[in-house]
Amino acid sequence: MSEAIQARPEQSNPEETRLKESGPGELEESRLKESKQEEPGESRPKESKRGEPGLEEPGSKPEEPELGELWSKPGEPEVIESFEVARGNVFGDLLSKRSEPRALKVGLVTVGFFEYWRMFQASFQEDVRNDMTLVYENLKRHVKHVVWPGLVHTLDTADEAGRRLKEEQVDLVIYVAGTYCPDYMAIQVLSHIREVPVLLFNTQGANRVNLSGSYAHMMRNSGLIANTQLAATFRKMGWYPDLKVVVGAHEEEAAYAEIGAYVRAYETYVGLQSLNIGVIGHVFRGMYDFEYDKTMIKGTLGPNVISIQVDHLLRQFREAADDDIRDIVSATKSRFNIVGLGDDDIERSAKFYYALRSTIERFRLDAVTLLGQHYTEEKTGTTPYLANTMLHEEGRYVVNTEGDVHGLIMMCIMNRLTGQTPAFAEWGEYDETLNAILMIHHGYANTDYATDRGTIKVNRSPEQWGLAGKGFGFEYTLKPGVVTLGHLINDAEGYKMLIVRGKALHVPDNIPCEEITALIQLESPVKSFLAALIKEGFAHHCIIAYGDLSEELSQIARFMKIRACVY
Repeated sequence: MSEAIQARPEQSNPEETRLKESGPGELEESRLKESKQEEPGESRPKESKRGEPGLEEPGSKPEEPELGELWSKPGEPEVIESFEVARGNVFGDLLSKRSEPRALKVGLVTVGFFEYWRMFQASFQEDVRNDMTLVYENLKRHVKHVVWPGLVHTLDTADEAGRRLKEEQVDLVIYVAGTYCPDYMAIQVLSHIREVPVLLFNTQGANRVNLSGSYAHMMRNSGLIANTQLAATFRKMGWYPDLKVVVGAHEEEAAYAEIGAYVRAYETYVGLQSLNIGVIGHVFRGMYDFEYDKTMIKGTLGPNVISIQVDHLLRQFREAADDDIRDIVSATKSRFNIVGLGDDDIERSAKFYYALRSTIERFRLDAVTLLGQHYTEEKTGTTPYLANTMLHEEGRYVVNTEGDVHGLIMMCIMNRLTGQTPAFAEWGEYDETLNAILMIHHGYANTDYATDRGTIKVNRSPEQWGLAGKGFGFEYTLKPGVVTLGHLINDAEGYKMLIVRGKALHVPDNIPCEEITALIQLESPVKSFLAALIKEGFAHHCIIAYGDLSEELSQIARFMKIRACVY
């Protein structure tokens, strides 16, 4: 293939001009039809006998270029096109390589005052160095990648440390004073890396005052003097208005856990800036609480929101061959207790999984929300619930339904914090005796969350939105454990984040509702909580993650400069 990239020559084709003016959907469909025209001597694939709405039996697939290759017809120059119309895998408006999550580089700045080395015992400098080494070793248990240029104690060593951290391209700085130290030392270091946030760790040897300590001992624990001085200087200079401060002793586990939570929160926030979210369809009619502004999302929350025409999904669905879904069908039948569904229901759901995953990978997406009701369900004859479940179990891509973009972003945040895909649910009825709320799911979640995997039932979808058969859904209850509930909404006052601490209660038997359910006990009185929730105006969906993520989520809200509503 030629390395020269040229524009496609203008062609005077009235039919193509008409199709371009009619919209991308009809143009793409026309191109698909052209690509499937019968060649001389080639038989046309047989029509489907499965009764699927408007779908053909899988035939031979058109040969696709490898990732990173352009597509062109024989004899024509190579072209770069939009992902909306391109046949190849290089697009002018999407990155060719997916942006993968990465661990932050955290710079550790530790300071001591050179004047003290001559004032106190000969071992004083080494004692301070050992104290800072202890901080470094404890920090490494909670932070993946720490860059420590050693103890800063003169202006030259401060300048060297700043240059080293700049060269290492650290994303965040943790500042620790091992003794009192004038503020110019820290300012010299930070002047090289002004663009990164700073966490100030105010620490000392123990959490008790030594009533028999010498003056040298007090100076070895005089970081508080340095830190108050430096923080006041920051205020006067207008530096680091969002300075994070953690207070704790050298070996206090809770302090390092708090630092670790802050680093994870910032790492997640940074990762959101390159997150690509696809939207197939639109928000369900009448769900104004889910309506969104892509520009506001990018500017405030971080992710890119990309509209994906349903034709791309349907093309993958049509082209799914028996070989593509055979293992999926077999695994589904062997893993689950399937009640009342036929082979066609299972095969259609397997094809939807293949199509959705292929679409996500083709466009290098990290997450997708789609409209099922009267849209993908009517067009494919099945629900996305097997597909969503399998994708959640695999853990690489995050998906939800009903066009809930804000809920999807919260799912991505929780996924990055925990490594597990959270569950997607709606608020249900309350139980005043248990101080709990029944959460009702949309037929999919990671099956590891089931109270008893042996009781998982696969059944019809209880809601029919144009399905060709009975659909596909799951019935089980979520296992007990500490959970965090969350969501995001943009109202007349701007964005805000819902954060609710709770506990999933043990429910021994599945609730026979043909859906996934969870009984969540709250810390606040349930009726007072519901009154506050409704008055605050959060959405009718809720995301459920295992573990207490309230500290990390609150910090992410601060990074986003939005309000956190914590219950």
